[in-house]
Amino acid sequence: MLEALRRILKKANSTSRFSLDDFVELETINLENTTSITRFVKVCKLKGYADIEKVSKELNSGNIVIADIKNLAIRSENELKYAIKEMKRIVEMINGDIAGISENHLIITPSGIKIDRTKEESREKEFEKTIEKIREKMKQE
Repeated sequence: MLEALRRILKKANSTSRFSLDDFVELETINLENTTSITRFVKVCKLKGYADIEKVSKELNSGNIVIADIKNLAIRSENELKYAIKEMKRIVEMINGDIAGISENHLIITPSGIKIDRTKEESREKEFEKTIEKIREKMKQE
């Protein structure tokens, strides 16, 4: 196996192309008998503190929640602050994530899903750098 890898790498460094003999066909995995896990993105309107339990149940089911906090914000600023504090506590307990996506909406994720907080400008710059590197490599070949 190690010798085959060396042969492939040696060919990769040369200008010749790979042949079909250089590749190994991998065994396919039968997924027919596996149960599929279905996750959803759910929208929950928070009208009061009691609605936080709905958010918690959705997160524990593995769903992502978009919480509409507009009605709660209009009704009571103190209750809104308390509700957000409680949702942050829940998210911390389950190792999820929470972030504001607009003035009236929060996105809340279950365990295993993190929110990308990279600013769009940074992503664009990183993309441009990657494209430039590819162009440089293509010029060298």
